[in-house]
Amino acid sequence: MPAPHSASQPSPSPSSTYPTTPAGARRILLLDATFDDADPFRQVADRLATLADSSGAVVSRFCLEQVRLAPCLGDFECWTKTPGLCRTQDDAQNIARAFQQADLVILVTPLRFGGYSPSLKTALDRLLGVIHPFFRQGIGVTRHAPRYERYPALFFIGLEEESSPTARELFTAFAGGNAINLMAPCFHTLALAPTQEAWQEVLEQRFTAALAGRDGEAFPHHPPADALARACLADPHLPPSPVRQAALLVGSARPRGESTSESLARGLAEKLEQQGVSTGLVHVIDFIKPGRRREAALATLGEADLLVVAAPLYVDGLPGLALKALQQIAARPGRLHRVAGLLNSGYPEAGHNRSAMAQLRCFAHDAGLGWAGGLAMGAGEVLHGKPLATMPVMLRSQIGALEKAATALAGGLGIPPAASTAMARPILPAWLFRLAAKLRWFLDARRQGTPWNALGARPHELEREEGPVRSGG
Repeated sequence: MPAPHSASQPSPSPSSTYPTTPAGARRILLLDATFDDADPFRQVADRLATLADSSGAVVSRFCLEQVRLAPCLGDFECWTKTPGLCRTQDDAQNIARAFQQADLVILVTPLRFGGYSPSLKTALDRLLGVIHPFFRQGIGVTRHAPRYERYPALFFIGLEEESSPTARELFTAFAGGNAINLMAPCFHTLALAPTQEAWQEVLEQRFTAALAGRDGEAFPHHPPADALARACLADPHLPPSPVRQAALLVGSARPRGESTSESLARGLAEKLEQQGVSTGLVHVIDFIKPGRRREAALATLGEADLLVVAAPLYVDGLPGLALKALQQIAARPGRLHRVAGLLNSGYPEAGHNRSAMAQLRCFAHDAGLGWAGGLAMGAGEVLHGKPLATMPVMLRSQIGALEKAATALAGGLGIPPAASTAMARPILPAWLFRLAAKLRWFLDARRQGTPWNALGARPHELEREEGPVRSGG
């Protein structure tokens, strides 16, 4: 079984991503987010590796907790400066190449708040370059166009210590959204506890079906109109408790002052302070590694009554670095007793935020905290780090939503549904947003010296004997 490529080595050529690939052989990529050999979940990943190897396929395995994998910076240079390639030099380049050249990608992860572990989510965040920056309408809402003619099938395996129907439902929702946005021709999901009887037989059956490309799950259609509203709804029996101090966690890894998430966080903080609530901002970038910055961030969060997570949507969910921060907050909640969400999506429809918002609610409950509700908007890149006050007409509905939410939160109540509805109101018609976004990518490419016809480059293309595989979405 090949070891993960070292980040200190030069990136391999496409033909060396998989070792000695015979003509016509199938390729399997195993993204393993289990921790180490002492992790009881590792036996599942090892069993999958054995099954994949014995199938005659050529296998590449990445143990994500051991590779070098920086968080996605959200700068979109993988679309406009180096199309199809991330500029951060680490193992993400090897993972992206192996992903694009695979026939089947198996993603193995412990379930965290109903979704993936931070390491797997970070790996998925860094795959952004395998899709095209241009938008299209697909399955009822805006999606990205494919960069390549073919994409791999996906097999998502969520590992759990105890069975949770809520977590399993959310995990399946994430998998379906990822399968659409990563253009999979088909996908499978499996929630598994290694303590359950006959788990090895179940795993082998599902692996065989996934490898054969049969018995795949149905792609989700247009989500229910009230899906986001339900995710944003505060706990029905949230005990009234006035908030004196709030901490706002900015979930974007962009530099300070340059993210929509920070703009929204500062806008809400201003409204909270007008209600007499003391506020402080913390950035997820402080959680990259242990040290004084992380300890200071945890101390600020632990002194607050209310945590507001202001984050962008990365590949259908919260960014991997934001999940890493939440995992550490759950272990050290301090005085925190309630959580609220403030999310923004790069798509024009706010509804794309529904699964990420549900994951925040799951985090709150897993950490023993109250869920105070959420606000979510689409077309977040329209704001792109500017203060809300600079766009009072275009964002009047969103500004009003922040005012309503701040009044309720300061008074110890949950965010009212009317505020969530106002926040989700479209900033631009979807067709106009898609047109403006296309112009933006052309202009960004021009500023960075990238020819417009290079935006669709395919750096991980692999010549194959078989015909192209149908793209999902």
